Amino acid sequence: MVLSDGLRQIVAGLLASAAFLALYFGLDLISWAALGLAIAVYFALLLVIRRRPKASEIMLASRVSAADIRAADQLLGQSATRIEAVLPRVPASDRAHLDEMVGHLKSIRTHVVTDPQDFRRARRFIMSYLPNMVDTIEAYGHLSERAGPDHADRLARLGETIRSFGPAIDAIDRACLENDFDALEAEVSALATQMERG
Repeated sequence: MVLSDGLRQIVAGLLASAAFLALYFGLDLISWAALGLAIAVYFALLLVIRRRPKASEIMLASRVSAADIRAADQLLGQSATRIEAVLPRVPASDRAHLDEMVGHLKSIRTHVVTDPQDFRRARRFIMSYLPNMVDTIEAYGHLSERAGPDHADRLARLGETIRSFGPAIDAIDRACLENDFDALEAEVSALATQMERG
């Protein structure tokens, strides 16, 4: 039997109380002996009734918890939304590149939510680099709005650096897709072998 921690303790307590009543009234045991045995029953039941793990403790893949997946899902979704909000403020030459980044972030989000192994491949990017990258893109959007003609060269150099984020995001998206291909190919191969034997 698997129950949440609170329910597990309630069930154990109720059964231990029933054991006390049965021992005290049913078998006419001395009250302290019945109480001692009831306490023993309570702790024995806590050992027998397993505790259901919390969502944050559930390991979906090696060293990936449900909480990790939820955090990545939220962070990727927010990042895509924040970059989309920057699009109208940046030079027209950068919009297609940033829009492509948004598409890759949405794709990575889908991969990560459906396959925890993909999160393992993208974990460092999502949790460490992505927040800084989005902050940088937003700062670039603010500067683009305020920059005058005398800042055009500096803004162009910044835009070039911002556009260089795209291939890195594309590589992570492709790595997630490659992981899915590897998993499916292994599954198909195993199924084909079983069918040949059958």
